[in-house]
Parts: sequence; structure tokens; C-alpha cells
Amino acid sequence: MFLDLYDYQNLILLIARIVLGITFIKHGWPKIRHPLGLKPWLAEMKFPAPAALSVIVAVVEFFGGLAVLTGVYLQEAALLIAINMLVATFVKKFHMKKNWVDGFELDLALLALALALALYGAGDWVLL
Repeated sequence: MFLDLYDYQNLILLIARIVLGITFIKHGWPKIRHPLGLKPWLAEMKFPAPAALSVIVAVVEFFGGLAVLTGVYLQEAALLIAINMLVATFVKKFHMKKNWVDGFELDLALLALALALALYGAGDWVLL
């Protein structure tokens, strides 16, 4: 007999939150420690206001990861993370001329996971 997977919705959302949250905390921590670290690269890629954008990316990745992990302001944080990953995908595909393999497939997977959490929410298992 096939299990009713809807019964596991909260568990699935928790697993998705843990994976996405830890991923962005891990990648955001170095950026929070050095918030202007992306500035030279962003300037080279011709982004406007690279210093401000570097700080914004650091805050979105680290604190967004914390929000996703805890489930507090999850939908807002997941949406900001999805926008971050959409820009990362665009940059890798069109500016860095990356192919699917060893290119932007991870960015797309993280984008999809962030969008799913932004749409479905945190579920019933949140810290606060």
C-alpha cells in the first residue's frame, strides 16, 4: 500500500528548511565576516553600487539562511534567497558563459528549493 505522503508535509518542509538554511549560512558566513569581499567582482561584472550590493548579498545569504532554518520570516527570506539565486544563475549563464554541467545547476536547484519554501511556508515545525 502506498503511503499518504501528505502526512509527511511538515517533515519534508523541515528537511528542505534545514538543507537550504545550512547551505546559505555556510556560504553567507564568509561574506558577513568580509561584507565588501564581493565588491571587486561585482564592479568587474558592471553591477551598479557594488559595495552596497556586496553587503546586501552577505546579509541575505547569512541572515536569510538563519531565517529559513528557524522558520521565522521564512517566506520573506526564501523569496530574497530565490532572487539572489536568480541573479547568480543569470550571471553564470550569460556573463561567465557557463554550461549546465559545472555551471549553474546548483544555483537553479537552490532557486527552486527557495521558491518552494517561499510558496509553501515553514510548516508547523518552527522554533518560535
